[in-house]
Amino acid sequence: MDDTFRITGIHYSFGDFELLKNISIEISEGGAVVICGRSGCGKSTLLEICAGLRTPKSGQVFWEGRCLADFNHEQLINARQRIGFVFQKHALIHNFNIFDNIALPLRYHTALSEKDIRIKVKHCMDGFGLFNVEGKFPNQLSAGQSKCAALARALVLAPRILFVDEPTAGIDPFTEECIANVVNQLRVSDQLTVCMICNDVQTIRYMNCPVKILEEGRLFDVRDTAVQGGVIVPAVVASFRRML
Repeated sequence: MDDTFRITGIHYSFGDFELLKNISIEISEGGAVVICGRSGCGKSTLLEICAGLRTPKSGQVFWEGRCLADFNHEQLINARQRIGFVFQKHALIHNFNIFDNIALPLRYHTALSEKDIRIKVKHCMDGFGLFNVEGKFPNQLSAGQSKCAALARALVLAPRILFVDEPTAGIDPFTEECIANVVNQLRVSDQLTVCMICNDVQTIRYMNCPVKILEEGRLFDVRDTAVQGGVIVPAVVASFRRML
């Protein structure tokens, strides 16, 4: 099975405004890419297209070597069990406690006993330092705890690919490092493939992987200078390069 994740020639528009222009990304198994860029440039939209939550105007998305457009409904449901996704605002279910939020994918997609579910959930929670919060509700957690809970929920089914939107924005540096460490450990131990939206310089350094910058609808490598593929590289790319 080809475990490479890739998108090719992605275009996406809002009405007459073309937000994304000919975007292509390829990430090998166990690899990672960080995408950064200014607010409103289309980073979250791009991530949702990668995860199959939005349909591009044109272009193709490939999971495990297969074009997403070729999946039927049942195949797409099965494939999504191997995909983890974390929204920018965590999207925890407000009337579920933290244990039930993280256990939800296991209860929905597996036939595991409650005993085995408890073991898996506890393992995920401990990895992110979520101690003694299983009975709390999302509004009782700090921003960092909420991010960790959302990541634990996304990882509890041991996905092959993780899409994560701003996992460390607005949280303390200790939790930031914990999140990066867990993700990097899974890249090594489980060959987890990661596509991350992130503007936090320290997190990007922790990830130690290729960095792409989304600007003016196009994706540039942070190392790009002057002209790339016949397109003038925007000055903001140089600004990001200096920060990193």
